Amino acid sequence: MAEDRCWPGYEPVKGKKKHEQGSCRPKAESKETTGEKKFRAKRKKQLDEWQAEHPKTRRSAAQHLPAPKAGKAKPKK
Repeated sequence: MAEDRCWPGYEPVKGKKKHEQGSCRPKAESKETTGEKKFRAKRKKQLDEWQAEHPKTRRSAAQHLPAPKAGKAKPKK
């Protein structure tokens, strides 16, 4: 399925092949699901932390980072 090729919160660009630069673009905020909004917030935090550790490096150099992991479930009391 074409929609599976992009990260949550992103949509495929017509005419671009899978893994080609510019093949996915951010969705409009009005089209995002709650899960996609949460994912993008985690990704932004991840990139901000990476940027703080690498202050003189372009932010685009962080593209190697894996997708942010889901938060751990809180233990039941």
